[in-house]
Amino acid sequence: MRADDYTGWRRLAEAAALLGGRYLVDRRADWRRIEAAEGHDVKLAADRLAEEMIVARLREASPFDILGEEGGRIAGTGAPGNGDSAADADLCWLVDPLDGSLNYTRGLPACCVSIALCRGGDPVLGVIYDFNRDELFSGDAAGGAFLNGAPMAVSNVADPAEAVLASGFPSYLDHSDDTLGAFVRQVQRYRKVRALGSAALMLAYVACGRMDAYIEQETALWDVAAGIALVRAAGGKATLSGGTALDRTLDVTAWNGRFDPA
Repeated sequence: MRADDYTGWRRLAEAAALLGGRYLVDRRADWRRIEAAEGHDVKLAADRLAEEMIVARLREASPFDILGEEGGRIAGTGAPGNGDSAADADLCWLVDPLDGSLNYTRGLPACCVSIALCRGGDPVLGVIYDFNRDELFSGDAAGGAFLNGAPMAVSNVADPAEAVLASGFPSYLDHSDDTLGAFVRQVQRYRKVRALGSAALMLAYVACGRMDAYIEQETALWDVAAGIALVRAAGGKATLSGGTALDRTLDVTAWNGRFDPA
């Protein structure tokens, strides 16, 4: 399979996401088994084990590096052939095996598996699997965006006063009074604000038109990469402030492209 065969790689990511998500459903009895808790973040055995399964599936069928939220970077096997180049070597999978870990521990159905393929840090393909609702969101730069195989698109809302904004407070964020006050001032122009506790799932909802915009500060690329690819594939827009480096936090804005989200 060629490096630029995004449809083929998307199907691989879909299979890997379904594998990880079904495992997480089977581990429901371990919802409250927290391995570590630091600040506003939790780590679960289920995160780590699901990631191992997803990474194994990607490695057996693709040559690219893999960066997992739990396990770090794993070197790939090399260029895929049939047109390999230095640019092909710049492709990397980003895996977040369980976005919304705290929700998962509480039995709240706002968590998902998130897998992205990035070229030079820029998301070109995304798959998000909401295993609680059995909803598979997928899309790529060339082939469009889909929800359980049916085409999906961003909303047509053209006025922020009529729009639903998705946002949240990632574990990396400074939760000071000043930061929270600035957040409130920013979102007052929207009709409603929703914070579901899963960046990936909220971005998937922007991509399918359930929400109209997403804004979050100081989040990690693996939390949002798949969702950014989905929003773009569904006809929306997304920006990353602070670059696309994998080792630093980013400010992200994604929206349907019909209004100014700032």
